[in-house]
Amino acid sequence: MPFGFYKQRHNKLVSGVLAGLASRFHWELSLTRIIFAIICLFGRIGLLAIAAYILAAVLLPFKEDVYAERYGTGPRKIKDAEKIYK
Repeated sequence: MPFGFYKQRHNKLVSGVLAGLASRFHWELSLTRIIFAIICLFGRIGLLAIAAYILAAVLLPFKEDVYAERYGTGPRKIKDAEKIYK
């Protein structure tokens, strides 16, 4: 995923978009939610923010799913490991 934007399953309130955004930029989650709510109160900018949120909720994958695909679901067992011959 470009730029490393993901949704998160933990700390999510609606879909996890703001939790993923706060995690990505190392922001405080409650402050991120408050700022988003304030932005939503402004006319066209608010509608644009809501549209971007809905689009991100639909398109972004969950961070946990991406890392599970990339690194596997858990530690490998010894019998599954490749043998090293010298």
